[in-house]
Amino acid sequence: MLFNSYAFLFFFLPVVLVVFFALGRRSARWAHGWLLLASLVFYGFWDVRYLPLLLVSIAGNYLVSGRILAGRRLPWFLLGLAFDLGLLGYYKYLGFFVSMLDAAGAGFSVPQIVLPLGVSFFTITQVLFLYDCYAGTVQERRPLDYALFVAFFPHLLAGPILYHKQMMAQFRQEGLTRICWENVVRGGALFVIGLAKKVLLADAFAPFVAQGFSHAADLSAAGAWTAAGLYMIQLYFDFSGYSDMAVGLSRMMNLEIPVNFNAPYRAASLINFWQRWHISLTNAITACVYLPLLRHLSGTMFRRTVVASFVAFFIVGIWHGAGWTFVVFALLHATGIVVNYVWRYCALPCPRWLGHVLTLGFVLVTMVVFRAADVAQAGLVLTAMLGGSGQMLAGVPWALVAAAVVILAVVPPSQVLVARFFRRNVVWLAGLLGLFIYAVLQLNRYSEFLYFQF
Repeated sequence: MLFNSYAFLFFFLPVVLVVFFALGRRSARWAHGWLLLASLVFYGFWDVRYLPLLLVSIAGNYLVSGRILAGRRLPWFLLGLAFDLGLLGYYKYLGFFVSMLDAAGAGFSVPQIVLPLGVSFFTITQVLFLYDCYAGTVQERRPLDYALFVAFFPHLLAGPILYHKQMMAQFRQEGLTRICWENVVRGGALFVIGLAKKVLLADAFAPFVAQGFSHAADLSAAGAWTAAGLYMIQLYFDFSGYSDMAVGLSRMMNLEIPVNFNAPYRAASLINFWQRWHISLTNAITACVYLPLLRHLSGTMFRRTVVASFVAFFIVGIWHGAGWTFVVFALLHATGIVVNYVWRYCALPCPRWLGHVLTLGFVLVTMVVFRAADVAQAGLVLTAMLGGSGQMLAGVPWALVAAAVVILAVVPPSQVLVARFFRRNVVWLAGLLGLFIYAVLQLNRYSEFLYFQF
């Protein structure tokens, strides 16, 4: 079920909210149970065959966490880690590794494995939970709340990544299941803004990106740069749109989940870019990979920082998918982060405007690799960018492109926009209602969110 679908907007969401708050007047536990049931229905709507996978993952991690907290921390933590990474490795990476062995002459056939939606997100969420158990920061883990924490439908399929401690404190909060109109309206505002990002901007650019990449050999230099730039814009509005909707939905139910974006295309360094893009993933890898490596590696602080940064951001890159394009993307960004640290360490001068240009240029070029179906297609687009003699993309809505660029460059992030400027008055409510109606009228061309494939 898509956030940008009639079924979700006009049936699932209203029913979930009405029943949640109705049950909450009688019992918070009943309201939590309803929200868990709704989340499982939401996930099963895609393909009910993968619902048992989610339930087994939740049950397995819950049982392992109990053994960790009982005292045998390291063995059970490693077992839980193996369980989670094995699950993720089988569904996400096994086909890629088998294809590499087959290409090397091993004679293996590549298994046809369908990637379950959300497996990367609900797996990494539970890895972080086990890590917290191992570190001794988990205080309690009621089964119902734990299952809801993992399966909570706004974040389940494409994040942001949640932390157990943060969510448990909110689940215990008095008044959580009582309706708060301020949260409903502000959450609704965030949801509408996210819906507009997805439907009116990301989906509008999708056909031109697909046209450019599928006909890379026929592009002129201008056409190739246009396709790459449009994909950069499309990906941002698609993923940040989902994240805005997730945050908005949670706010409607009086829950706060992490903000995933903070104007990343305004970053003046690659390090700052990753502090602004997919913030929950960057924070998770920093906590679980970068900082432990920094503590345990030997050598000077600079050397440890370089090695830990390269490993951490290679994992950030390869987390997105299995394939040589993701390997190349991971290597490029890990190397770029190291160069950024070396630049800082050597105190080399760099005007802020130049930092913006270098960062955006690097991100744009590496996004070509990220988007391409394979390395060969990425090579065709990059070659065309260096001087292709083909054609320009036809029919690009340049006025819409200009509007998107202005939003990216000037308009505050959605959460800041709502927090600072939103008022519960007729003008704002009418504007949001008009934006919602206009977006709904475009749903005849709705599509899945790009990060579902990761």
